[in-house]
Amino acid sequence: MKKKIFQSIALTSIVLVAISYFLCTFIIYTDLEKTTKQTLINETNSLAQLYNKNPDDFLQTKFYSESRITLIQADGKVLLDSRYNLNSLSNHSTRPEFIEAVKKGQAASTRYSDTLNESTYYYALKLDNGNILRLSTTSNTLISTLGSSFMPILLIFASVIVISLIIARILTQKIVDPINHLNLDIPLSNKTYPELQPLLENMSYHNKIRKEFSANVSHELKTPLTSISGYAEIMANNLQGDNTQEFSRKIVDESKQLLRIIEDIIKLSKLDEGNVQLDYETIDYQEVIQNVLRNLENYAGNANVALIDETLPVKGLAVRQIIYEIMYNLIQNAIKYNYENGHVWVSLRDRTSYIEIIVKDDGIGIHDKDKERVFERFYRSDKSHSKQIEGTGLGLAIVKHGVDFHNGTIEVFDYLNHGTKFVIKINK
Repeated sequence: MKKKIFQSIALTSIVLVAISYFLCTFIIYTDLEKTTKQTLINETNSLAQLYNKNPDDFLQTKFYSESRITLIQADGKVLLDSRYNLNSLSNHSTRPEFIEAVKKGQAASTRYSDTLNESTYYYALKLDNGNILRLSTTSNTLISTLGSSFMPILLIFASVIVISLIIARILTQKIVDPINHLNLDIPLSNKTYPELQPLLENMSYHNKIRKEFSANVSHELKTPLTSISGYAEIMANNLQGDNTQEFSRKIVDESKQLLRIIEDIIKLSKLDEGNVQLDYETIDYQEVIQNVLRNLENYAGNANVALIDETLPVKGLAVRQIIYEIMYNLIQNAIKYNYENGHVWVSLRDRTSYIEIIVKDDGIGIHDKDKERVFERFYRSDKSHSKQIEGTGLGLAIVKHGVDFHNGTIEVFDYLNHGTKFVIKINK
């Protein structure tokens, strides 16, 4: 991270310096070019006024100007040139600025010399007698200007880069230091960047959940182990009397409960890691749900809870075993946390962009304060009631992970003392 921050700051500084150099050079060159052209126009207008007053005196005048002055006759013959011998000059009737000045009264043009890396600006003005007065001046091109200042600019550029690297190193250290000294055990105790506050709050929340999970899993595993150990110790010391069969049955029941907890923890771990060696296939959702309902018929009958099937035929791409686990845990919970003579409704619908599954009951419901935590591992929404109800506390956690595995969503709607509704949406 430190290396990336340093590289980002250094690279940004270098790029900004390079861009600034080229932009400044371009702006200065453009402004200079504009000034040069305007000066050339002003000088041409001034000389034209002199010529129009007295052409003979103009021809006899020796001019001291940095611009090249050329007087061209209406047929293109050069009458005067401040730099070249007239005999060496050809007819100028084909020059673009001459042609345009004859037609429009004035003209400007620019010609570039790739060999000399120079630009020549021309401005031609039609005089009162029909002759053309043309002035021209030469300046370096943008590339030539950049080249001529290359060495001094290179030295400045190198100096700025060195300074930028030093500043980048200092800034990087200042940025990284508060992060390197974060107290991850107590995230909210850190005084650091406001941008990190959501991360620290999230870490604090997950630390709390992790501690609760550790305490809960210890309790859930310790309870059956304590029972098994107690009954086994009694039997080992021949203190069970006539209760051998009853004690043996309790040891078996507690052992099964312990295995169920371990199996559920393994399922969750696999879902967490995405380590599920099952393939997606086109499944019949209704067939899977009806299979779950059949397998839970006796369980519902013993609890005196009616199962109501409101499913319709729906097919979709999914992992059959995970969908089965989702439905089994949801429906079993709806039965488990219900009243005698209660009901569980299961519906399945094929919506436009998703498959909707609803499991609703008229049982004990969930309190508002527990609604956001029912999918946490080992969390029981009704502590007093859950002590009397057998379970691992991992059912809804498996449901949530299974839905997430299918990139779906699950919502819970609670009606305290009047039931609970779970709505699952799995994208097609």
